[in-house]
Amino acid sequence: MDAESSGGDPKDKVDDTKAAQVTPPPRDPLFSVKGLPKLEEFIPEEYFPDELLVHDPDNTTLQPETPTKPIRYLRCHPDIKRAANAETRVAHLYLSKENRFGAGNHSYVYRAPLTLPAPLSAHSPTGQVTVAAKLAYSKCTARNLLRNEGEVYNSFPKWIQEEYCGYNIVPQCRFPVPATAIVPKFFGYYLPIDEDGDMAEVHHPKCDERKPCTVKVPSPILLMEECGTPVEPSQFTIDQRTECFSLILRLHFMELIQGSFYVRNIMIQPGPLTAPPEKRTLDTPSFRIIDFGRGASWDTWRKSPSMAYYGGGGSDSRLEFLSAVGDEVVRARKELLVEDFGF
Repeated sequence: MDAESSGGDPKDKVDDTKAAQVTPPPRDPLFSVKGLPKLEEFIPEEYFPDELLVHDPDNTTLQPETPTKPIRYLRCHPDIKRAANAETRVAHLYLSKENRFGAGNHSYVYRAPLTLPAPLSAHSPTGQVTVAAKLAYSKCTARNLLRNEGEVYNSFPKWIQEEYCGYNIVPQCRFPVPATAIVPKFFGYYLPIDEDGDMAEVHHPKCDERKPCTVKVPSPILLMEECGTPVEPSQFTIDQRTECFSLILRLHFMELIQGSFYVRNIMIQPGPLTAPPEKRTLDTPSFRIIDFGRGASWDTWRKSPSMAYYGGGGSDSRLEFLSAVGDEVVRARKELLVEDFGF
């Protein structure tokens, strides 16, 4: 019923058109990823962030209340020793739901502007770069997976995160494959600070994924290099499928498993990364394996009975680990459309 039929003054009628045109106040430009370069270099240890001030007006970190000021996080990995009188290296991370570009069963991934500790700066309007920031859901099992992923990334040698010129000979592949990085560069795993000033983390190794606990501690944050979008093997040449397949084989030669090998966990971007960004093309793509929440090395497998997802621990651990490697090769062939007789 409108204002006229009810006897009211038409002037009192709400103008829905004007109401719909009301826009929220503009967001700080520091949250915008427009025009920002990706961080593709290792952060020098001297300037690696010790503390992360997280700007999170959308509460992507799952604080008890929507934060109105930056939230303090401390670096858990990598472990960098500083002199007692060393300056604390502080970086600023800007999280926004508008910049979410990935979601899984346990986590969200955001393209996040990062202001690096001084004197580091980028050639961008704000001096910022972008990184991939991964945060877990509020289930304890999701936190367990992100915690494990942080530990796996921390265990990676730098050389599997670096670009090279030339080719590798990888057994099971009939011809040489480009000598590229296998995984994204790792920029740290950070934990929120509790009321006592300690790092707060939830770890329930005995909880089952079918009946996880809901936790109230804010999510940890894993920072890594942005590496493009998921691959589509059906559109690839045999050379490109072989290159993707070689990445998981190279991990296995290092006695590492990814743990959940699906095409959504292989990323593609214009390459090669040894060329300037304006000269990169998808005709020479660059690939990376991501998502190591279920990843493990032989060393962690044999020491950790909590690797129950695969049956890790116990006297038969070596056989179980090798069986997991074999299963992952079979899945990789299926996901990447690599036929057995072709290799």
